[in-house]
Amino acid sequence: MEIDVSAGRDIVLTGVPRSGTTLSCRLLNDAADTVALFEPMQVELLPVDAPAAAVAQIHDFLAQSRSQLLHEGQCWSQHVDGQVPDNPVSSRREEDGSRLHQAVRGRIRIEKPLRPDFTLAIKHNAAFTALLPALIKTQDVYGIIRNPVAVLGSWHSVGLPVSQGRLPAGERLCPRLRAQLADEADLLTRQLIILDWFFGRFAEHLPAERVSRYEQLVESHGQSLAAMLGLSLPTRDLQSRNSSRLYDAEAARHWTQHLLARGGAWSHWYGRDEILAAAAALAGAQ
Repeated sequence: MEIDVSAGRDIVLTGVPRSGTTLSCRLLNDAADTVALFEPMQVELLPVDAPAAAVAQIHDFLAQSRSQLLHEGQCWSQHVDGQVPDNPVSSRREEDGSRLHQAVRGRIRIEKPLRPDFTLAIKHNAAFTALLPALIKTQDVYGIIRNPVAVLGSWHSVGLPVSQGRLPAGERLCPRLRAQLADEADLLTRQLIILDWFFGRFAEHLPAERVSRYEQLVESHGQSLAAMLGLSLPTRDLQSRNSSRLYDAEAARHWTQHLLARGGAWSHWYGRDEILAAAAALAGAQ
């Protein structure tokens, strides 16, 4: 009997880099009849200056992944040892002091049983945020955010493009962001531009009920994500990383000063007191 692969629910997940989007995928994979894929697409192949065509390719990828899962039990995703991880970045340091990115893209096997109408989620941060105005017209889109001080702390601790103030997929698909970053030489200023871009896109294009804070995710043991998506998720013991010792507390004072002086769309969700409290918590953890 032919399986109808068009009957299930598709979820498109995006967020500020290092805000818990990969953790969200891992939590979703704990749910029955649900699969969440971590950056499974080759977004560098999405067409430039053609948002509708790019969104059509995302739609096709969802359909192909759904078919592969139902017929073969496997599909593409970033993974660590065949599993979608909580965190793709190791606590282990490379020679330059940055933390090792340990995830790779490949085909993973999903062992749990899936009904034809199972829920499929995929997450890409920069590409999906760049395409957000077109994406929300046809897809069920949600965003994850995190206190900007903790985000900056994480960005400065990892060996990813954003740690150098670059956002390749975002720059490729959003001319305005590309122009802003090209005109700015200062690293921290570029990172603040990127932060403002993410928060601004979410404020402009996503209803408040479709945006979840990392802090709520942790405090609720995953249940804020469950409520936002309308899914049943098992409760899981989660610990906040906002005051991680892996982050540079001394540098955080500098970031906080510039963050508050510059302002930004993050203020839709995080007030001045929350920014200062995050910096104080980071200092207290050292």
